[in-house]
This record gives sequence, structure tokens and C-alpha cells, in this order.
Amino acid sequence: QQCAGLRRAMARHFVGGVAAAVTGGVLWSYYSDQRLGGGVRQGVVVVVPGGGLDAEGRPSRWVQERLTKAAAIYAERRKAGERCIVATLSGGTPHKPMPVDPRSGFQVFEAEAGARQLIRELGVAPEDVFEENWSLDTIANAYILRTVHTDVAGWRRLIVVNNEFHMPRTRLIFEKVFSLSPQPSFGPYELEFVEVGNEGVEPEALKARIEREAKSAEGFKTTTAEMTTMQQMHKFIFSDHMAYASKRLVQDRPPMDPNALKTY
Repeated sequence: QQCAGLRRAMARHFVGGVAAAVTGGVLWSYYSDQRLGGGVRQGVVVVVPGGGLDAEGRPSRWVQERLTKAAAIYAERRKAGERCIVATLSGGTPHKPMPVDPRSGFQVFEAEAGARQLIRELGVAPEDVFEENWSLDTIANAYILRTVHTDVAGWRRLIVVNNEFHMPRTRLIFEKVFSLSPQPSFGPYELEFVEVGNEGVEPEALKARIEREAKSAEGFKTTTAEMTTMQQMHKFIFSDHMAYASKRLVQDRPPMDPNALKTY
């Protein structure tokens, strides 16, 4: 009788646990849809990749062009009654030190600086701005945006805003990363790309950066030609990419063309 009673108690405990798990799963699904961006599945996310800060931690002139356009798209979509948020990307760049905010004394992340300008100067509500403050280049801009935000929150429709000089490689990278398997349960991603001008970039710096972008784009095509999964992309970024792989520490990073460096 004691054994039978124990079995009945265990059965009740098991059924109760399953019921709690199912209920919790339903509640979590609802909660994530309502509070973590799932509601954007039928709306749009405006994405602003990283592009450099000035010495005081403000977005560079050309990045301000991206932010202004992103804010305009946000306002247009909201006015039309469409759900819209803005995602700013990037922690910084491996090519130069992060700037320090002269007021706070803290380092400034690129995504943080972009978010601040969107909120304080461009009229975007703070609850509609999401930051990605970890990536150090365009490849990880896309990879970490997907792994940290879009796959999790259900953000399916993305509008990527970037300058003309940076857009060809940006488009190449984002289309690759967001096409990799496994695709999320809510379906394949829809990507749109909006270009803004290169205001604020000096002519010689622009020339050097365009040349560097073209070379980097070809390298990315070659490296990822046979890549089909997010697992493969993860291995490349953290084993071979010299902004993230620990083998970068074996020797010092070679200096960059000083003209191209002005655009980071």
C-alpha cells in the first residue's frame, strides 16, 4: 500500500510538473510576444550597423546620416500605424581604442552612442530602441544581431540602413548570415537595404575605404562560399576571424592604412 501510495504521489507530481511546464511555456510564449519584441513580427526593425565614433564618443558624421534616416523610417512607419523599432549595432572596432565620454569617464560603445542620439535628438522612444554592444565588425554585427536579438525576439522584417561606401559588403554579409540554417520557427527573414550618402568622409579616406571594402568583400565571399549553417559561421568567427579568435594575440595587429582608419 505504501508503494502504491508513493507511485500515485509520484504520478501526481509528474502530471503537475508537465502541466506547469506547458502552462509556463504558454505564458512565456505570450510574454515574449508581448514584451520581448515578438509583436514586431508583423512590423519592421530598422537596423543601424556600427560605423565609428569621434574622440568624445559621438557618432561620426556619416553614422549620423544613418541614424537620421533610421529615425525618419521609424517615424513614417509609426505614423502609418505599423509596429517599428530601431536596433543599433557594435561595441567598437579592433582598429582603434574606444573613445571615453568626457562627462562620465566611461568608454562609449557605438550602439550606445547611436541609441543616445536616436532618443535624445531624433525623437525615437527609448522603449523602441534596442542595442547590440558586443560586435567589433560588420560580420559580427549581423551574426550577433541574429543570435542575440532577431532569432530570440521574432524580428523577421529588417531594414538595414548604411552609407554608400559600406553598403555592398553590408548587404553581402547580412544576406549570408540571415540565410544560414537553421532558420527560425517564424519563417525566413525578409531583408531590405536603404543607402544614405557618405557625408563627412574625406575624399582620400573614402577612396581608401572603398578599396578596403572591395577587398574584404571578396575575402568574405571566398571564406563563406561553402558555409550553410550558423554553427559554421560561429566556428569561423571565433576560430579564424582576427577580431575574435584568440590566435590574434600571438602577435600585434599590423597597422591599417591611415586614410582608411579615418572612416572607423
